[in-house]
Amino acid sequence: MIYESSYWKEPLLKTATWLRRVRLGKNVREATLIKVEKELFIGFYSVRKLLETVKVSDSTKKEKFELIWHPNKKPVDWLNHHVVEDHYDLEKSSQESRGIGFVCNLFIHSYVFTLVRENKIEGVFVASDKSKNQKVYYVPVEVILSVFRLVGRDYPSRVEFTRNAETGEFEAKAW
Repeated sequence: MIYESSYWKEPLLKTATWLRRVRLGKNVREATLIKVEKELFIGFYSVRKLLETVKVSDSTKKEKFELIWHPNKKPVDWLNHHVVEDHYDLEKSSQESRGIGFVCNLFIHSYVFTLVRENKIEGVFVASDKSKNQKVYYVPVEVILSVFRLVGRDYPSRVEFTRNAETGEFEAKAW
């Protein structure tokens, strides 16, 4: 249960700012790459936990993002999951619209996780443990920043609770 959401949301906004500014040149320190990983994994976990509460509006929970994916060419395992170009056909791509919860789960359950970077973060190739042998998604950094900022700035002003007649459980709407 998240009681006060600002302690979860403010770090998302700080992470978005840091991810936009961080430079990952040829001599990047390993500690910086590890921090990028941690910020992404913890950030998406935080977003998913917030989506399970009334601390985020229903419109945010319904938000969709355009993701690019590439089909799998050969099986992926622990010894080769980091070699994206060998296991996925990066010449072929498709696009699909996916919900914010799906994006969170991609990162939380990632089996393939490879940063795409030049001097800065361009995006991430990511595939879950369940979809790794079907496709890899490319999530542009703009999508990551949008998710973190959208949830980090969302403070609903109204919440309405109703009891479900069949289950007896409360259901909530937030806006």
